[in-house]
Parts: sequence; C-alpha cells; structure tokens
Amino acid sequence: MGTMVKIWDLPTRIFHWSLVLLFIFMIISGESDDLLEWHFYAGYLMSGLILFRVLWWFLGTRYARFSALKLSPMELMSYSKDLLRSKHTPSYGHTPPGSMMVVLVLVLLTIQLLTGMMSTDDIIWNGPFYNYVSGDTSELSGQVHEVIQLILQILVGIHVLAIILYKVKFKEALVPAMVHGKKTEQGDEPAREDMSLVKLLIAALPSAGLTYWLFSLPI
Repeated sequence: MGTMVKIWDLPTRIFHWSLVLLFIFMIISGESDDLLEWHFYAGYLMSGLILFRVLWWFLGTRYARFSALKLSPMELMSYSKDLLRSKHTPSYGHTPPGSMMVVLVLVLLTIQLLTGMMSTDDIIWNGPFYNYVSGDTSELSGQVHEVIQLILQILVGIHVLAIILYKVKFKEALVPAMVHGKKTEQGDEPAREDMSLVKLLIAALPSAGLTYWLFSLPI
C-alpha cells in the first residue's frame, strides 16, 4: 500500500455517517405509528445536518467544498463512457457521477424534509408547518413526500451498488476512506489543508440553531 493522503475532513465524515444513520431510522420510523413522533425529531436533526453541509461546501477543506465537485455535463459523459469501457481514473474527491449524486440527494432530502413538515398522518401527528398551509398544500406535500422517499431509496441503492463495483472491479475501497479520511497518494493532486476551527463554528452554530428552533415547534 502506498502513502496515505488526508482527503476527507472530520466534519464531512461525521456528516456522512450521521446522515446514513438518520436516513435508515427515518425509513423505519416512517412506517411505524409508534415511532412517528421520533420520525419528526430525526427530520429536525437531518435539517440541521443539511444546513451544515451546505455551509461546509463553502467553509470546509479542499475536497469538501462545492468547487471540488465535478458537475460539468461533458465531464459526466466522458467519465461515463470510460466507465462503460471498464476504465477508471482514481481521484481524491468525488467522481462526476458521485458529484451529481451528492447534489441530487441533498436537494431531494431538503424537499423531503420540507414536505414532511407540512404533512399530517390524519390521526395524531401534524408537521410543524401544517397549520401554516392549506389543506390542499398539505395533501400535495404528503404525496410528494412519499414519491421522493421512493426515489431516495433507489438512489441509495445505486450508491451502494457503485461502492461494490468500485471495490470489486477497480479495487478502490471507498468506504474506508470515509471512515479514516485518507486515500492512497496519486501524485497529481494535493492533500487537503488543515481544518479551520473558526470556519467550523461558523457552519455549526446556525445549524445547531435551526435544529433547536425546529425542536421548539409543536407537532
């Protein structure tokens, strides 16, 4: 094994695994009347996480930033063609498909959270924004919420299959890198810089404030 280079900073890794755990819990709790209250609470935590990640896109270290994402359609097409030919060039950050997936998942999760907070189970629990929208809006929100949940589950399945593909086909282990934050040195890209505690606080405090405010709302 070659020299290991620091890529993913600690906040990015904590965000990633916290999002994974919350997503799994929300799928389970959303199907259980007994856990529906906790479903809302998990949504509040996820809302804070997503706000943090958006802010960290601009305040985080090199490979955590939005500017590090490869979102060019031409890059996506070129990379996809190479992938179909079983060609893969390792990179420190996200690949073009991975970059697109990151943005898509965060956008869908944001819509999912907003629609959930405007919905009702028509029995006991109403989302914290339910009383501020019309009945038609709430009903539409509930329908959108269910559709996006299905789309997100499909995207997560694709993500898991991609991780397996990279491990089996290209011998690149993506999961460990998101645990310890390092990848094998490639010689053509720099390691990430040290994290700024001040920038971390600037991203974390509004996120904590949003979470606290959501928990203060009645459901």
